[in-house]
Amino acid sequence: MSLLKTMLPITIIATLFTSCNSIKTTTYWVNSVKTDCSAGAGKMQCLQVYKGVDVDKATWSSFYAPIEGFEFEFGYFQKIEVTETQLDPKDVPADASSIKYKLVKVLEKKQDPKMTLNDIWMVTGINGSPIAKSRQTPNLEINIAKMQISGTDGCNNFTGEIKNITARNIEFGPIASTRKMCLDMTIPNKFNKALNVSVSYKKENLTLTFYDANGNETLALKKVD
Repeated sequence: MSLLKTMLPITIIATLFTSCNSIKTTTYWVNSVKTDCSAGAGKMQCLQVYKGVDVDKATWSSFYAPIEGFEFEFGYFQKIEVTETQLDPKDVPADASSIKYKLVKVLEKKQDPKMTLNDIWMVTGINGSPIAKSRQTPNLEINIAKMQISGTDGCNNFTGEIKNITARNIEFGPIASTRKMCLDMTIPNKFNKALNVSVSYKKENLTLTFYDANGNETLALKKVD
């Protein structure tokens, strides 16, 4: 009996120690938009998180589990403190996270500056040279919520994916377009080449400028009224 009495407190302490070790606190940045993802039974919209310090340089990762107590706000970055509790595997349903996430507090919230790109833009210059406005002037629609682009190169319509975007850089995915041949393909060809090498941007008031990896201007655009 005395041995049992001695071991009981040790067992309780060990259990508490293990329980405490199964909970940790971490900090995330949550992106201003959600992303399409596949989890368990099918497709869904997931949060995107970044564990670094500078959100302007964030590389986002899909986050498949819910965060208890957290409210997503479209168009806003949120820096949050979260507890992560490791669950007993036997208590975890199939296709569910083995970690329970719970909001401690929102540390910071700020509007995502790239939301101002969410519009239709008309091309006014290619590779530093102005182009004349006409019915065949290329235009570009940027949809940040869907992380997509679409528009016309002056001859063919196109759609594409925005793979990643920060306050300064942008990465486009494959761009698909119709295959119509127009009498003059000079502007469409220059536009498509310039768009495909664009990796960064700068927005000032109603103008938007793209640049290549060497900092050379590729496209100049003006917001469509």
